[in-house]
Amino acid sequence: MSRAGRELSLHLLYQMEVRGETLDQVLPEALEFLQPDAAARAFAVRLVEYSIELRDTADNLLKETAHNWDPSRFALIDRCVLRLAVAELSRFPESPTNQILDQFIDLAKSYSTDSSGRFVNGVLDPIARKVRASAHPKGEKE
Repeated sequence: MSRAGRELSLHLLYQMEVRGETLDQVLPEALEFLQPDAAARAFAVRLVEYSIELRDTADNLLKETAHNWDPSRFALIDRCVLRLAVAELSRFPESPTNQILDQFIDLAKSYSTDSSGRFVNGVLDPIARKVRASAHPKGEKE
């Protein structure tokens, strides 16, 4: 899994949210703008599809973790970053947890506010432990 794929997935999900369009509608413009390789494109599309599928699950995890904050109050770009990270943690067990966290935190720093990196880290770290622990019961390692 690549940074390029994660970055493309963020562009796609964000544009879908802003425009109220489908993945198929926003994909051509994003591909023209970012020009990812085939592997990054395939990964990004799957990641966005999984984030849509797991939206309610992700939002519930976000509510549990960010006490007294409904995800609808998060900055849109931060919410997209977090939903994508939850999707990858949940559906791509081969992706190293630290790499997922590091790259999504970096994307939040690059595309959102000055404090977004700290915010995303603070919310995502306990979610990652919870999601990955349930994927590796009885002390199994990644």
